[in-house]
Amino acid sequence: MGFSAQKAYPVVRSIFILLVLLSALCASLHTVADYDMGWHLATGRYVVQHHQIPHTDVLSFTSAGKPWAYPPFAGVLLYLTYSAFGYAGLSWFCALACLAVVAYLVRWGDIGSAVLAMFAVQSIAARTAPRADLFSTVFFALFLGELWAYHRGTRSRPWLLPVIMMLWVNLHPGFIAGLGAIGAYLLIEVSDLLFAERRQAVLLRLRTIWPWLVACGVATLVNPWGPRIYVASLTLSGLAAPAQGKLNSNAFIGEFRGIPISPHLLYQLIDVRHMENGFTWLLLLALFLGGLFLWKRQLGPAVIAFVALYFGLAHARYMAMFAITIATLGGLLLSELFVINGEGASTGEAGKITRSLFRIPDTVAIIVVVAFCGVALLHIADFVSSRTYVVFNSDWRFGAGESSWFPARAAAFIQREQLPGNIFEEYALGGYAAWTLGPQYPDFIDGRGDRLSPDLVVEQRKLYTEGPDSQLWQTEADRWNLNVLLVSTSGFRGLQKMDPFAFCHSATWHPVYMDDVSLVLLRNTAQNRPWIDRLQIDCRTQQLSPYNAASRPALYDFYLNSGALFFELHRDQESEASLRHASELYPEDPNVHVLLASLFQRKQRYREAEQEYLAALTLNQNSGALYSLGSLYASEGRNVEAVEAIERAAKESTAPLDMYMTLGKLQIALNHPEQSLAAFAEAKKNSPFRNGGESLAPELYAEIAEGNSEAHRLQGNWPEAIAFQLEATRLTPLVGSRWKRLADLYEANGQMQFAAEARQHAAELQVANTSR
Repeated sequence: MGFSAQKAYPVVRSIFILLVLLSALCASLHTVADYDMGWHLATGRYVVQHHQIPHTDVLSFTSAGKPWAYPPFAGVLLYLTYSAFGYAGLSWFCALACLAVVAYLVRWGDIGSAVLAMFAVQSIAARTAPRADLFSTVFFALFLGELWAYHRGTRSRPWLLPVIMMLWVNLHPGFIAGLGAIGAYLLIEVSDLLFAERRQAVLLRLRTIWPWLVACGVATLVNPWGPRIYVASLTLSGLAAPAQGKLNSNAFIGEFRGIPISPHLLYQLIDVRHMENGFTWLLLLALFLGGLFLWKRQLGPAVIAFVALYFGLAHARYMAMFAITIATLGGLLLSELFVINGEGASTGEAGKITRSLFRIPDTVAIIVVVAFCGVALLHIADFVSSRTYVVFNSDWRFGAGESSWFPARAAAFIQREQLPGNIFEEYALGGYAAWTLGPQYPDFIDGRGDRLSPDLVVEQRKLYTEGPDSQLWQTEADRWNLNVLLVSTSGFRGLQKMDPFAFCHSATWHPVYMDDVSLVLLRNTAQNRPWIDRLQIDCRTQQLSPYNAASRPALYDFYLNSGALFFELHRDQESEASLRHASELYPEDPNVHVLLASLFQRKQRYREAEQEYLAALTLNQNSGALYSLGSLYASEGRNVEAVEAIERAAKESTAPLDMYMTLGKLQIALNHPEQSLAAFAEAKKNSPFRNGGESLAPELYAEIAEGNSEAHRLQGNWPEAIAFQLEATRLTPLVGSRWKRLADLYEANGQMQFAAEARQHAAELQVANTSR
């Protein structure tokens, strides 16, 4: 009996679909590491223990009693899951949610949907973390899928939509995405009214479905806040503008930032092992599908594809919804476009037979699908081996349980020793602190802080620029009665905020606990002396040891984290030894190379530092590593190479503010005033303190103004140079150096009276500062 390609193709296609589903399970079965998970769990615990829904903040001592409207039942479900199965249960809960979404996308069994679902897996897995947002990802897929199926005339359940909406509005503010899906559906139908041959079918569909759509709107009001939930939803989704004079958290929070369009995206198209390979292909396919819908005179779906593309690029938060939209709208369309000989024509809208443009021989189809099977298997292998996470996301590891970055041992130490409150922790750590240390120790700030206390977010950012013994730290410690600092040092998280070395050698704060991912410090006061005398440690000599039975990933995390912490503590020899151990365990880790490069750069071993940065970039074209390489070149006076590296970094970064600031200064050093002005303009554009929040960052805007002033001076534009320097002095009137520079500009322009006045003002500031 000979080989039959026609019979073999359905088998190969089924194997591929199974591999896509397995890939979805493996992609989402990883350690839980989400910043916001903690406050969701803490809220769920509060509801279960108190049998009431909190309408004010009950987790943070800095915003206690402030109004807070957020659907609480996602937290309840997550808390009950944790109570029954621990962190492993949360990992499996998320993995099954991701698997359910992908299974729904491929439910028709066609090859087009399977291919698009494979591309969408990583984006969906990223948004099915243990947080309320998970439910919006699941429900959006159901909403859009059922509406699209109803429009096409295939099997659908519109009666299910109001039921989903009633659950959705009580689980996550993202329920407005369901209303957006309804709006998209209505757009599709209304656009079809433009064509006489489709009009009757459209009116029939609308006449049948409108009661269910109205019921969806009514269902949104079945929540503890009634219509007020809409205000909270728009605010929390990032669609509402910030209040005047408040932090623009849509730019401050990573998931609200856009996806930069850069040449690196082209590389991601051909690197099938890149974490964003599938997402990048979906970007390209969105353009293709939008054009195809236009060619087929399906105006509504074309508009939706382009709008989804915009939101997918504008906000990383909507990557999963973008991927789901393209997979939903495009799956069957691709299957209709490329029909396999053995399958015949496909059934399209309202049961009509759709003729394909391209008929593909069964043998060719088998070869192509087998190739896709190979890609899916490679993805599965990279997930299971944690290679994907080692290279692209150091917070996660394959398998169930908690992430290594959680400072669980430090939290246990605080509780065991009954340290005095209040506890200060960094923004990203607050949710975990609320969960593990609350309610005994309410948190300082958590992932809700940008909405509850945006002024506090700004104050905290200022604290990071000050030394531990500064007046600002003293003032804030007195204001909030701070006694304990809980500092996360895992990987790059803690190193970008508080300086462990400075705090370990502070007169105001004394270290009492240290492990590879965290530090605990006590404020040096009389009431805290008993704890300090008994528990104080020396950061210069404190030893760190891995668990005896640690697995390979656990050992890798220990040595990576220890190496990073030792680097910050200036224990260079131990840092290098730890990082070498980490590199031996996972040679493909770019983070080790970046940390080694930073170590060598500090020791002025510039050649070795450059080699390590380049090695990191070979493994992962990361904007942070590029920026560090550019900074290395700048420190060596290699300004042209520095500009090239930092320009590339800025174009690929989701937070390029500092990069553009550095770039502006380098362009001035190279006597390129026009390029400098362009760089400072980009810095201003990418500031989180904009659209009414400029007053919160006077130093930043003064620095930009002073950079613009110098660029105009190089061009000989004296009025503009003086005007920008005046702006800098207005923003920071107590900075004497800026008044001196203003005096120099006036003098160079022949305005001697103004120069004398500015110089006099600078002298008065110097006297005032000296007398303090």
